[in-house]
Amino acid sequence: TNVQTVNKTYSKVGFSFILGILSSLLAYLIGIPAGISMARKKDKLGDKIGTIYIIFSLAVPSLAYIFMVKALGRLIGMPTTFDLDKGTWLMYVLPIISLALPSIGNLMKWLRRYMIDQMNSDYVKFARSGGLTEGEIFTKHILKNAAIPIVQGVPASVLFALTGAIITERVYVVPGIGNLLTEAINKYDNGVIVGVTLFYAVLSVISIILGDVLMSMVDPRISFSTKDR
Repeated sequence: TNVQTVNKTYSKVGFSFILGILSSLLAYLIGIPAGISMARKKDKLGDKIGTIYIIFSLAVPSLAYIFMVKALGRLIGMPTTFDLDKGTWLMYVLPIISLALPSIGNLMKWLRRYMIDQMNSDYVKFARSGGLTEGEIFTKHILKNAAIPIVQGVPASVLFALTGAIITERVYVVPGIGNLLTEAINKYDNGVIVGVTLFYAVLSVISIILGDVLMSMVDPRISFSTKDR
C-alpha cells in the first residue's frame, strides 16, 4: 500500500521514557531529603509521619495509588487521560505522581535504615569524639556511606524508564510501550513477544552492571581489578 505516515508526536518508547524518567527524578528529589530528615530526627514527629507513609506505601497496592491520584486529579480539574490532539503538558502530571509515590516511600525506607545503621558505627563515635559537628558527621561520613546502596539503583531507574508501566499507562490511556507486551500476548504476536522480552532482559543485565560500576566509583573500597585475600 502507498500510505504516507505522519508522526507529529513521540513514539511509544518516547512517551514511556518521559513518564519514567520524570517520575524517577521526582522520587529521588523527595525521597532522599525525606529519608535524611527522618534519620537525623529519629523517633521525633517527622520520623513518625514518614514511617506512617512508608507503611502506607508498602501496604497499599500500586493500583490503588493510581486510582486515588486519578480521583483527586479529577476533583481539581486535571486531565485524567492522554489526548494527543488537544492535550497539554498537564496530562503528564497525574501519571508521573502515580509512578513516583511508591518509589518515594521505598527510598525513604532504605535511606533511613542505612543511615541509622551507620550512625551506630564505631567510626561515627570516633569522629564525634574528635570534635566534628553533627552536620559534618552526617554529610562527610554517614550520608556518604549510606548512599552507596542507593546509588546502585540509579541506572536501573533510568533504563527501566524505557520499558514503561503497564497498569499506569492503561489507566491514563498513555500511548506508551508499557502495554505492548500484553497486547502482543493477547494477539499471539510471537515476534513482538520475543523482541520485547529480549529488550527487557538486556536492560536488566545492563542496569545491574552499570549499578555495580557506579557503586565502585562512589565507594573506593570496591575494586574489580584486585584479587580477594
